[in-house]
Amino acid sequence: MLLGIRIQNFGLFKDDCIGALLDDIRKTPGQSSLALQAGLDVPHPLNGIEALIGRNHSGKTMFFSFLSFVQGAVIKGPASASTESGRKGFANLLLEKDQPVIATLCFLFKEEDKKQTYCEYRLVIGSNVHGKPHFEEEVLTLWREDMEEPKAILSFQQGKGFVLFKGEKMDGEMNDSQTSALHAYGAMKQFYYTNRTYREILRWFFVGFRKDQTFQIPEDVAPGGHKHLNSDGSNARNVLHYLKAEKPGEYKMIMSRLFEAIPGLREKNEEAVLKHFKKPDMLALFLLLFSDPDPKPLILIESPDEGLYHDMLDILATEMRNYSIRCPGCQIIFTTHNPYILENLSPSEIWVFSRGEDTWEDQIDIRCAGSIPIVQELYEQGVGMGAIWYAGHFDD
Repeated sequence: MLLGIRIQNFGLFKDDCIGALLDDIRKTPGQSSLALQAGLDVPHPLNGIEALIGRNHSGKTMFFSFLSFVQGAVIKGPASASTESGRKGFANLLLEKDQPVIATLCFLFKEEDKKQTYCEYRLVIGSNVHGKPHFEEEVLTLWREDMEEPKAILSFQQGKGFVLFKGEKMDGEMNDSQTSALHAYGAMKQFYYTNRTYREILRWFFVGFRKDQTFQIPEDVAPGGHKHLNSDGSNARNVLHYLKAEKPGEYKMIMSRLFEAIPGLREKNEEAVLKHFKKPDMLALFLLLFSDPDPKPLILIESPDEGLYHDMLDILATEMRNYSIRCPGCQIIFTTHNPYILENLSPSEIWVFSRGEDTWEDQIDIRCAGSIPIVQELYEQGVGMGAIWYAGHFDD
């Protein structure tokens, strides 16, 4: 589970943070209380569900692009990640052209004995004289509450370094600067926390459902069962066929949920559901995604409320909340311009993006709604977050 994300020198992000990093986690509650009393911003670790709000062009989509870039860099290499998803090369991703991109991700892993382990992954990507990006540094640090200081379990600089194996340092060297050490060692189960961290990043799911795209799904979908929904939702019927054949109990539960949630399917039969997924609506795709027997650790959604009627919006909000409760350690981060979907969130689950309006080059500012005193006060008095937003209390 992600607790915090720090972005340095990517797009318009100079040095911004969402959530809490390892240094923040290690602070005593008394230190945080004193900071709060002094009017200072206190880090808020990310929860199971988080909403990103702010005006257009305030950096919400760029934040998703950053996480997509990090995932692509770790899996495929930074050169490939720099040209995927519409990105126009590494140099165009940098705020300061002579500085590297730095990503810091703090994860929480809960063990079967309920002990908590924190892993912080720091990734530095620079470029050579020809502008080609490469890994400059990768460090994976582990810490538990019974440890005095964090310890590095993987550390590589310029492709050379070590990884811990059974408490001993194992020296290593990458074949090329496009290969991530986390990818190389994280693919092997014997490096337990390196593997867990890598698999978390590997399984991030970026939702690409769009109302205008669902009508482009072909009438005759290729036969065969698929375990998981793809990013654009075009294989929804394949997923249902797989579940029916391999996991009939879960298939029935999903069918019942669809019958109950989709107004057009109430009092219908199974065949009606399959026909519905020839041209599914957004809500149906989200319900199927949230019903995956092997849930994604992080689901990232831009404007999930787009095109939904108000009663369907309530269903979607409830389903997102239920997903975060039903699947401990899994998260949903979404953007929205709709205040109604915030009504079941708390101040610590909302992040406000803002930018100056003088020039396009103005940098981004991010703050947690839980750090805005008037917002916290109104929420404690029973005012919903949507109403607080609509009243303008998130704006400067």
